[in-house]
Amino acid sequence: MSRLQATIRYKLLPLPRVQREGKKLLTSEQLAEGLALIKRLRYYPDVPELGIEPCGDGMELRLEGDSINRQGWLRAIFWTHDVSRTIYIIDLFWKKTNRVTNADLQRINHRIRQLKALLSAGGHPWESNE
Repeated sequence: MSRLQATIRYKLLPLPRVQREGKKLLTSEQLAEGLALIKRLRYYPDVPELGIEPCGDGMELRLEGDSINRQGWLRAIFWTHDVSRTIYIIDLFWKKTNRVTNADLQRINHRIRQLKALLSAGGHPWESNE
C-alpha cells in the first residue's frame, strides 16, 4: 500500500442532484479539472492547498483553475459525515462575485438538514428523489 492510500481519510460522494447539475453547468474540460480538485478532499483536513472555508452548516470549497474560472467563481459545498467517514458534495454553483449570498446559505443548510435526516433514518441519498 502506498503512502497516499494510507492517508485517505474520507470517501467522496456527490449527491445525485449535484451530479446532474455539474453536467449542465460545466464543460467537459471544467468538469475534469473540478473533479481532480474535489478528489483531494479525500485527505481532508490535510489539504492546505485547497481554498476551504466554513459556509453555513457545511464547508465551501473554492474551485479555481485555468479552465474553471472563465465564467466566474465556481463553488462546491460539502458536508462531512464523520460516523461513516464520508464527505457529501451538497451543492455546486457559479458566482459572478466572490461571495455566497443568503439565498445560497439557506439552500445549502436546507440540503444538509435533509441529508442528515435521511442518514439518521437509515436511508441512502441515491434511493431518494434528491
